[in-house]
Amino acid sequence: MKKKGYVIKPRAKFMIMLCLIIYLAAIFVKQEFILRQQYSETSKLEQQLEQIKRDNDDLERQIRYTQSEDYIERMAREKLGWVKEGEKVFIEDKN
Repeated sequence: MKKKGYVIKPRAKFMIMLCLIIYLAAIFVKQEFILRQQYSETSKLEQQLEQIKRDNDDLERQIRYTQSEDYIERMAREKLGWVKEGEKVFIEDKN
């Protein structure tokens, strides 16, 4: 005696295939959305990195300047009233 195999109707096959295609399309769209978000985030982070590098360069330049003799002399003159030999100091009367 032969066993009768299970037969799937063409309409059922079509519905299964349609569901599978819709499921795969939904996964593809979701992954594409996630990728676009990640590319956008990467772009923002790269811009922030460039800005931080520029800020870092400015700070390093300021550090080098504050260690120079010109800066030290200027601060000594402004804050401490330092005067070199031979220079004349004029004091303004506030009245």
